[in-house]
Amino acid sequence: MVVTRQAARSGFEAFVEDALSYTEAEFSVAKALQDGPASTVVDRLLSDSEAVREHVLVPELEAYREQVLAQFDVLLDSVETGDDVESVRDALLSTDVYAQNLRADLPAARRAAVRDRLLDRQRGLASAVRPLVEAPEDDFWAAAGSAYDRAEMTSLVEDHFAFTAPMADHHAAFRMTTPIDPGAVLGGGLLVGRLPSIDVEYTDEALRSMRRAERRVIRETTAEIDRRF
Repeated sequence: MVVTRQAARSGFEAFVEDALSYTEAEFSVAKALQDGPASTVVDRLLSDSEAVREHVLVPELEAYREQVLAQFDVLLDSVETGDDVESVRDALLSTDVYAQNLRADLPAARRAAVRDRLLDRQRGLASAVRPLVEAPEDDFWAAAGSAYDRAEMTSLVEDHFAFTAPMADHHAAFRMTTPIDPGAVLGGGLLVGRLPSIDVEYTDEALRSMRRAERRVIRETTAEIDRRF
């Protein structure tokens, strides 16, 4: 059997890119900054939230995109070779955005349980995309038409391409933070240059904005499924 990952890769990448584009639009820089303790640094950053969006949020989302797609490539490697997901467990977890944002103070048993849940999600995704990889077509929608019926295609998008479920199900296990250097973000100047760097936690705002973005992409994609199937 000839297998090709192109259809699965292109379809997943399009879903992720749309979701992250909508996340950027949904994400409230002000809310993320205000969720932490008040300070002079936060006040100055709030005065130019667009600079924070450009210099902090956009690079964070690009890094997220690259990591999600890198993990999907690892998954497709196992699907193409017919290996079980367990054989690439370490590679999957090392590229897992959620695994890398587990709270440092999470008890060992809880950490292990969440990591197992993350791997279960990848196992389900591998099973779901296998027919797409085995389809002869390189085009996503053409391969989808060969591999799935309407219900199966809808399940692929709603249950497996969706990516916020681990964070929603185990919200307290994660802590997403990013360092912000006010001088680098706001363009320097004597007073700004003297402001200290801070770490901003954005876990709650990430979940809120990503879930809204994800639901929008799912609605749009399922509408396209209804049109094509």
